[in-house]
Amino acid sequence: MGESSRSRQPQTWQIVYSGQWPKIYAEKLRERNTRETDPYHDVFTSFASLYSTLEQYRGKIKKLDYENLRRQEDIKSIINDPGKKLTENDKNFLALQQENIQLVRQHENTQREMLRMAMKVKDVVAKETQIINLEGKCLRLEQENSVLKDEFTTLQLMCKKLEEDNKKLMVENQNMLEKILLHKKEEVDVVNLHNETMKRLKEHQMFYELESARKEENNSPEQSSGGNASGGAIGRGFFSRIFRKSESEGEDYESRHSSVSSRCRLYSGPAIVPGSVTNKVEQHTSEMYSLAFSYQGTMFATGGADKCIKIWRSNNLPDVESVTTLTGCNAGVMSIDIDERDQYVVAGSNDAAVRMWQISGGQIRSTFMGHDNKVYSVKFYNHSQRIVSGSHDRTLRLWDVRTNKNVRTIFARSSCHDLAVLSEQGTDIVSGHFDKRLRFWDERQDTSSFEMLLDGKITSLDLSGCGKYLACSCKDASTIKFIDLKLRQAIATFTADGLRMGEHTRCSFSPDGQYIACGSTDGSIFVWNTRTLKREEVPKVHSNAVPVVKWHPMGQSFISLEKSKKFYVWSEA
Repeated sequence: MGESSRSRQPQTWQIVYSGQWPKIYAEKLRERNTRETDPYHDVFTSFASLYSTLEQYRGKIKKLDYENLRRQEDIKSIINDPGKKLTENDKNFLALQQENIQLVRQHENTQREMLRMAMKVKDVVAKETQIINLEGKCLRLEQENSVLKDEFTTLQLMCKKLEEDNKKLMVENQNMLEKILLHKKEEVDVVNLHNETMKRLKEHQMFYELESARKEENNSPEQSSGGNASGGAIGRGFFSRIFRKSESEGEDYESRHSSVSSRCRLYSGPAIVPGSVTNKVEQHTSEMYSLAFSYQGTMFATGGADKCIKIWRSNNLPDVESVTTLTGCNAGVMSIDIDERDQYVVAGSNDAAVRMWQISGGQIRSTFMGHDNKVYSVKFYNHSQRIVSGSHDRTLRLWDVRTNKNVRTIFARSSCHDLAVLSEQGTDIVSGHFDKRLRFWDERQDTSSFEMLLDGKITSLDLSGCGKYLACSCKDASTIKFIDLKLRQAIATFTADGLRMGEHTRCSFSPDGQYIACGSTDGSIFVWNTRTLKREEVPKVHSNAVPVVKWHPMGQSFISLEKSKKFYVWSEA
């Protein structure tokens, strides 16, 4: 069932892309016309023949009426003159009169036949209407059946995936239990070592005190003082060895159980809204869709429809320097992210692939295949050991960087346009979708833990530096929702006259979360203060649409991408 539904879709798209659909639809209409008119062809032919015969009879009746009237006048004259004999014409008249009577009867029969045929035609039209309604109902049922087949196929895949995940979870659970038991054993060993050490210390202290008292009582003062010095040296040496061992054991235990600190972007001081363009660069050969800064702000990457990624050094903004160009994508680059050590770049493209490059060598390190359509968003997480990607094929996929494998596939039920990772462990992932919904995920679950319905199609997400707030740009209403992640609700909505968002418009927070910036299709840039909820003035310098505005991690400048192959560096003059 699933295979038939999947096979119909490629054939339909082949017909559309080949340009033959007008001829095929015309042929289908001709077949339908033949199918619906042929059964009634004999009825309409008989009706036309009867109507023609009726017209002939009407002409004859008129002629006979005229002859009848003339003959009646002749008969009246004969009646008035009984002595007059019937002529040949009179006899013919009487014969014609009889024929007229027969024709009148035939006329009545013909009218009755026509009435019966008209009733049949009415029934045929009613049945034809009923057939058309039934065909429409059948078409709707076929469409509903197709949707149900697709849902059934999806549920089968989800069921199979759940069974596989259940097996994996059982194995992971067993491994986790073994690790817990091992850690508990180590913890018990450390506690036992500590108790044994304290016991030895007390025993040695008691022995030392008893030995000192005995020597003071039995020996001379000179011997006693010497004995005390020797005993003190032995005691200090023993204590120092014992404490050093205890401290080393404690440090080992603490190092084994310490948590790894989460990564964070570095910024210095409050952010400012730059007032002017201090540099303008044009090196891409086509439109640009994506931009990402490194975590320290020393470099950034840009990508677009020219299928390449350019790496730039940004140590001395507004001056930028091209470092290298990464190639290998077979379609436009829609999303970019840089790992926390500034060693790798990951990108999602319109060829349904996710690729990771090593920046120093410029070579592709890994290619992750599995999506069936455009990849709109990619993000590193789990200290750059994993990647999450969102696609137009309505799925989220989690990739392991070390094994280059897809470790989990989540069916999101709608095209995913952007992602935000709220925790390094992947327990909180947020996705924005074309069905206007914001979905919260745990990578260990296949269903969303929470959903929010917003004003329009979500084109981008951005997490504030403190991790407490989320900015969501909505295309249909041209608004930006300011969401409190603890409350999981929008606490403010930013919009402005003239703000028009495109399919790839992306908003961004300043590093301290005080400002939100967003570009417009008319070339304007809009900035709002999240504390006062007021708009900040930014001069208009772009002549084309601005899909991306991204703040530098230091908060003193930002970069805006223009669709016409250029990007602008904004800072204080």
